[in-house]
Amino acid sequence: MLRSRFFRLLASPDLALALIGGLVLAAIAGGTLPQSSRLSPLELDAWHQAWPLVSLWLERLGLADVYASTGFFALCVALVVNLTAGTLAHVAYLSAWFRGETPNRTLSLTALPPTLASLQDAGPSGQHRGGWGLAGLPLFHVGVVIIILAAAAHASQRLGAHFELAEGEVLSEAKGKLLLDRDTHLPDGELGFRLRLDELRVEMEGGRYRELQARLSLQQAGGPLHQQTLAMNHPARIGAYQIYLDKNVGQTAVFERVLPDGQRRRLLINFMMARDSWGKSTPLKRDEVMMFEERPVNFRMALTPGDAPRFHLVAERLGKPVFDGSLAPGDVADLGVYQLKFIGTVPWAGLYLASGQMVRWIFAGIVLALAGFALHLLVFPRRLRLRRDGDKWQLESWTLRDDWRFERQWREWERGE
Repeated sequence: MLRSRFFRLLASPDLALALIGGLVLAAIAGGTLPQSSRLSPLELDAWHQAWPLVSLWLERLGLADVYASTGFFALCVALVVNLTAGTLAHVAYLSAWFRGETPNRTLSLTALPPTLASLQDAGPSGQHRGGWGLAGLPLFHVGVVIIILAAAAHASQRLGAHFELAEGEVLSEAKGKLLLDRDTHLPDGELGFRLRLDELRVEMEGGRYRELQARLSLQQAGGPLHQQTLAMNHPARIGAYQIYLDKNVGQTAVFERVLPDGQRRRLLINFMMARDSWGKSTPLKRDEVMMFEERPVNFRMALTPGDAPRFHLVAERLGKPVFDGSLAPGDVADLGVYQLKFIGTVPWAGLYLASGQMVRWIFAGIVLALAGFALHLLVFPRRLRLRRDGDKWQLESWTLRDDWRFERQWREWERGE
């Protein structure tokens, strides 16, 4: 008895509604509150600085990364258990329904209405109608379970990483380039593809993006090279990954670095640019500490973009200046360890790399759940059986839920119509 009551509690529709309501609230919170996994490093720093107390409490309450929180995981597990138990209970009920146990209604008739005349030849199994509607609820439950399991697997295997690419720059390995989100990892530490930003197109209007597009060249390992245009909210797919624009753009100072042994290498320094400054020659500043010969060197840099770009550099080691001057395209800065030749500027775009292996399963679960819901809502399963009882007729009916058409017809049969 106790086991039966516990199973009924697990399969309770009221519990399912409460858990689904909690899941909806969690989805609303994850979709509206700032989530650390969706923000770029610059956006995350700006959020923490603008709202230090709010961001702190969101992190403490697990609302800064809702979908990776323990509470969301526990909610999903509870809903899977509830839906699985509900499906098993419903399957048991359907089995009894098909075996002809315990009809919903019985009616003793002295004469057969004309609408029931066809049941005389139906045999003891009766007459079925709307059988597809019986599969609606189990199909809905299975769809929701697939969604939750696929989402959980996606969260455990999820890859999320921010990176920046300047025009002409190639991404071929993760080391030193990708900034991984918390609790994510790269399979075997490698990407398995090459990506180049060919062209960035930015148009601003009133401090907002009117158009933001990136033309990419993509190549999987051993595969052909192909081009694809990446736009806001329209990611590009390559293998098991999806690439998004994270809506951060700026200007890159391009240098040729000449080493003492004569080797020449390209050096890119990215500068963040405010949206309302795009297309203007506003100086962009950046300070950074770099290690040279195991000693820190302080770099204070300012880049002025435009048709005649200039780069101002102040380099200090142990408080002593190494270089202080402005560079036009073609000018060289001698830093002792190597020389920097200023080439010019190109735009850069912030991108976000995410894995999408389980997304198709999530969509499959959504399709199954919607199909099951439509069947359960629109198709009304019925079963009628007519048996001879002496000089009377015994009419038995099975229905799974209220069907106003059948209710009206049943009342007509009760009146002998």
